[in-house]
Order: sequence, then C-alpha cells, then structure tokens
Amino acid sequence: MQHDPIESLQDAWNSELPDLGTRAMATVARLNRARAVMFGRIEEQMTTSGSTLAEFDVLSTLRRAGAPYRMMPSAIARATMLSPSGMTHRIDQLEAANLLERVPDPDSRRTAPVALTDAGREKSERLVRSLVEVEEQALQSLTDPERAELDRLLTKLLNGLTATP
Repeated sequence: MQHDPIESLQDAWNSELPDLGTRAMATVARLNRARAVMFGRIEEQMTTSGSTLAEFDVLSTLRRAGAPYRMMPSAIARATMLSPSGMTHRIDQLEAANLLERVPDPDSRRTAPVALTDAGREKSERLVRSLVEVEEQALQSLTDPERAELDRLLTKLLNGLTATP
C-alpha cells in the first residue's frame, strides 16, 4: 500500500495536540485530495482531446438538453454557474469554432437561443465518452459494491451539507 501523506499529517497533529480529534480533518483532506487528483486527470484528458472543461460544460449542457440541442444562453449560464457576460464570451468562442450557432427567435429580437452544430454534437459526444473513460479508470481500484457504498455515503454527506437548517 502507498504511503498516505494525510495519515502523516494526522499523526503530526495528534502528536502536537493529542486532544484535537483529527478524524474529520483527515476525511476532508482525503476528499479534497481525491477531487484535486480527479480534476487534474479530467483536465489532462480534455487538453488531450483538444478541448477545455469550460468548453465541455457548454457543449455537454446543450447535448444533455436533447434534440434539437437548443437552449437560451441564460439557461446555459445557470446550468454551468457562469455569469451572463462570461457566457456571452464563451458562446462567441464556440460559435467561432463552429461548435454552436445562434438561432434567430422570431418572437424576440433581444435574445436568441443557441444550438449545437453537427460538429458541436459530435465533439460533445466524443468528450463525454472520454470523460467517462477517465472516471472509470480512476475508480477501477474499487469493487462494484464499494463504489455503490461510496456513492451512498457521498450522497448522504452532500445531502447533509446542503440541507436547509
């Protein structure tokens, strides 16, 4: 088994402040480390695939919307937690790359939905498949029952963290 730097951190604090109780610190540190490692692998895969997470966010949001893969920019901004001005910039970039297009709205001259082009749909599908492959590789050290238990525990944790008091 590999050396666990978090265990070393925990041991050091336990030695210095024996009454501290470092179990929560260790758990949160492991969650943070797992997130950082996973994020790094995903970013690397996106770069290898000629994309970015920012681009993937928009393309995959439109792809998940289902045919005709069209949404209002404000809805995409909410789904990706991006400001309206940031979304406009991102849409401009994706439109210039021929991955999406603005679709005229006959009912409104102020706003126009955006839609995936064929190239955008193909790229979003290629990217999501490569993302899932990276995620599967990252979780291969866990058995199916361990993954199910991890999912259950993380769901419980997230529900507790996001519950309204």
